[in-house]
Amino acid sequence: MRETGDFMTRHRNLLLILLLLVTMVVSSLANQERIAQEAATVSLPVVEPYSEPAGKIELFRQQRDAASLQDMAALQTLVDQEQLDQQTRAEAAAQLRALVDTREKQLALEGALLESGLSPCVAVISAGQVTIVTEKTVLTDDETALLMTMAQLHAGALPAQVSVITTD
Repeated sequence: MRETGDFMTRHRNLLLILLLLVTMVVSSLANQERIAQEAATVSLPVVEPYSEPAGKIELFRQQRDAASLQDMAALQTLVDQEQLDQQTRAEAAAQLRALVDTREKQLALEGALLESGLSPCVAVISAGQVTIVTEKTVLTDDETALLMTMAQLHAGALPAQVSVITTD
């Protein structure tokens, strides 16, 4: 017993330094874990540049795109949440992929229609249906055939699944 007491007396400063180092390491690791958890929940606001829409079709396009981007951001947040169960995250990822796929098809179809001379127009793809809204009052047979062909090429929609709305 006396030897232990002598050892503690002689090496008291060294033992205190070692205890201090262990305490600092444990504190540092706990702080890093806390910072990592807080950083995972931080989201930065995204501000989209705004320009005045040229018409009703352009206004609808901007509103549709804004809503789509908000939905994509919400789904991405769900996918990134590691605290959620795997099934919920997988379902959110599947919905996000479907939303991105639909958005890409809409943009491709609208881009093709823009080059075809049928613009201004907007395409909406949902549940196997394609709706194309154009400011033209009357479509010729050639323009209708072109619309159907583009809808099939870019969205995979058959003519029965395509609706065209013109201004009357």
